[in-house]
Amino acid sequence: MRKVKFTQNVLNRIAQIRSIHFTSQETTRFQIKLIETIHARLSTITPMAGFHEFKRGPWANTRRILVLGYKVYYVYLSVSDEIIVKGIKAPGMN
Repeated sequence: MRKVKFTQNVLNRIAQIRSIHFTSQETTRFQIKLIETIHARLSTITPMAGFHEFKRGPWANTRRILVLGYKVYYVYLSVSDEIIVKGIKAPGMN
């Protein structure tokens, strides 16, 4: 199983997820479920899976997959066989 790391920016974005329709306890459960689902999906993914979105710049070699409706941007490091989650975006996020 591959090692999956989350950047602090991603964890902050997940912590900002709120809904007026759910209690804070339900929101916290969803945030934990989202992190676990991202980890499970990326730990078993092949290195070349996902949509290769950026070819140049600071986000070069970043790939994208969808998890629970969120776009998850990640980079695969072949040297250490680990995946770093660099970004997360939902349709309603700025």
